[in-house]
Amino acid sequence: MSTIRLRTVVTLAPLFLAVILRADVDLLLRYPTSLKTADTAVARARAWDFTPADIFAISAFSISTATNLSIQSGPADVGVGHCSDGAVWALVIPHEPARLTSPASTNSESLSHIWLRFHPSLLDSFIPPNSVIGPGATNVALAMRLIASHKFRSSFHAGTNALIPDPNDVVVDGDTPERLRRFFVIDCKAKSATYAAAFERQAFRPHPPITPDLAQSAFDQLWDDMDSTYAMFAIRPEVDWEKLRDAFRPRALACQTSDDFADVCAEMLRPLRDLHISLSLAGTDIPVYDRPRPANANPPAHKAILGGLQYAGRLQWAITTDKIGFIGIYGFDDPSIPERFNKALEGMRQTRGLIVDVRWNGGGSERLAQEVAGRFLAKEVVYGYDQFRDGPERTNLTKRFPRTAGPLGPWLYTNSVVVLIGQKCMSSGESFVGMMMGASNVTTMGDHTAGSSGNPQIFDLPLDMKIGIPRWIDYLPDGKPVDEHGFAPQIPFTPSPAGLSGSRDEVLSAALARLRATK
Repeated sequence: MSTIRLRTVVTLAPLFLAVILRADVDLLLRYPTSLKTADTAVARARAWDFTPADIFAISAFSISTATNLSIQSGPADVGVGHCSDGAVWALVIPHEPARLTSPASTNSESLSHIWLRFHPSLLDSFIPPNSVIGPGATNVALAMRLIASHKFRSSFHAGTNALIPDPNDVVVDGDTPERLRRFFVIDCKAKSATYAAAFERQAFRPHPPITPDLAQSAFDQLWDDMDSTYAMFAIRPEVDWEKLRDAFRPRALACQTSDDFADVCAEMLRPLRDLHISLSLAGTDIPVYDRPRPANANPPAHKAILGGLQYAGRLQWAITTDKIGFIGIYGFDDPSIPERFNKALEGMRQTRGLIVDVRWNGGGSERLAQEVAGRFLAKEVVYGYDQFRDGPERTNLTKRFPRTAGPLGPWLYTNSVVVLIGQKCMSSGESFVGMMMGASNVTTMGDHTAGSSGNPQIFDLPLDMKIGIPRWIDYLPDGKPVDEHGFAPQIPFTPSPAGLSGSRDEVLSAALARLRATK
């Protein structure tokens, strides 16, 4: 047996020191990149890949800023999430807990894992070539994927797609065994780390052990709850629900971990092609189904295009120098949205036109959407219909009930309005589009909406799992299902390949041009 000696080296970035074992695997050659700068355009957020082949054994891991953050670990496994432009994240799982010294606590703490978000060119700075021993433990692949997906939702990315940060900005994000999340933003130039206490209670919850009885109970309850509650079997006649049970039940009951079990359940649900079916394990979302929905918005460019922006929660707004208003609504999931919208709209009284941007609106409460849309509606309008599941047979549905919205507020905005829409707009965001189309002064522009609604009900399952089951079929005003159709724009507009880069948002610019041409 050969002897491998420890030695201390300085990594490629002068900010970090590492104690490592000699080896010859250069991960930057495995995941090459030509990127030199940031790319935070939401429209170009990268989908990433990760497989067991992306797990490597390392002899040690270490980070030290010049001032206030130090993480030290011995042997570990590291997983690398990557896209065509290189690595976009790395997750280190130490064989023994890592040690953390930081401003988050007066005492040193243990970390069960360390998640890293960085510019692709910095991969070797965190995982130096001579620290990589060889292939890692493949049995942690699913856990790594779940932890990474959990981290993405609060790490300055676009959902679970990766933005490319500036090389100077690095996120180091670890969980303690006590389930405290230690989230730091490192400024490489200043060689300092800022602690984000807001994430402290959002740690990844370890997944429970599985037994044959728990697996059987959880699978059968999931299948039965779907069978008795799910409404859209009626528009999925090609899906044989019994056949799916017979195919997946033996696989689910044979699983040795709750992670594998949840993954099998998600695979069974996938043929239903429903963006509103949700599944979670110990608080971690399990990917069920998604389809390509390209973004057609570039929010970081809005300040350059519009001038000074103001922000309040899920809203941003501005008034251009030539008196065109802009209000962006990024969700209807905050009860304060109508009040904040009304305050912003109050400042728009003298504008000659208004843009309402819901291209990145993922939905929330339809009631809140009605309160906002009511500021534009001169009369009550029918913006959609719904049918609920109401019996044991999968085709048992209520009659179609109309959903309406009407005038609200002390005054109505009556000048020209352009509502910007796109495929990232879904659920109650789409219902809002239907409401706004009932106003005679409103024109929709952009791309079609996502085509997904569900009014889901959450069911608790064994193994600390939850499933969200859509209970209705949502219909457009013309009677077509919203599902996989969505609302089509009255003015379709497709940006050029570079039209959502840097300080450009060609969809927003086209809306401004339209309103400026309106007398």
